[in-house]
Amino acid sequence: MECFFISGSPFAWRAMLALKYKGLDCKMTEIHGSKGDNKTPEYLAMNPHGKVPVLKDGEITIYESLAILAYLDRKYPDVPLFGLTPEEAALIWQRTMEFETIMPAIILGMVRPIFTGAVDGNEATINERITEFRQEFDRYEAWLERSDFLAGDSLSAVDFTLYPVAAISSRVFGSYSNDKLNFDFFPLADSYPRITAWMARVEEMPGFDAVYPPHWKIQKAAE
Repeated sequence: MECFFISGSPFAWRAMLALKYKGLDCKMTEIHGSKGDNKTPEYLAMNPHGKVPVLKDGEITIYESLAILAYLDRKYPDVPLFGLTPEEAALIWQRTMEFETIMPAIILGMVRPIFTGAVDGNEATINERITEFRQEFDRYEAWLERSDFLAGDSLSAVDFTLYPVAAISSRVFGSYSNDKLNFDFFPLADSYPRITAWMARVEEMPGFDAVYPPHWKIQKAAE
């Protein structure tokens, strides 16, 4: 198998975490959006949208990260991502899709103005997204009141869906300063102790370091 990713993409990261969790042998191939690697004819033949991840497994090519997780669970079921019972599968899918339909737009509404220098004059709208972010993280904190992971006592697809966003949010917003934006709940350890402990448990997973974003490793080594 071969998985194509861009360093720091939360969608690619979730697929890579799932591959490692299942203990599957897979070549991780980094591509660079800044170099146009995802817009070449060869790449667009694998994913016409030019996004990551893409998974190749023999003659099969799959894009969209949740489709990849579902494929891996059907073909390699020994270490389940979506539970063992109908009830477990329903809860994991419910929470995964709940996150998927709500959080990406919230995060984009927070990140895009910061990265494009469009914060000034848009503080009220950004703070609305920040409030929504906190409301969702309050829910995740409550989920962890009853179990070590987001849908039970074992890692599952919902953990791999949320973890990259939690890690990226901590990295971006934890170091960002603007008196007009309400980022006072960062670092997450101060406001969300259960989420912080859960993140540490995910990071203890065998193979985690192998799929840590390469450019983060470089920055960390330079510090």
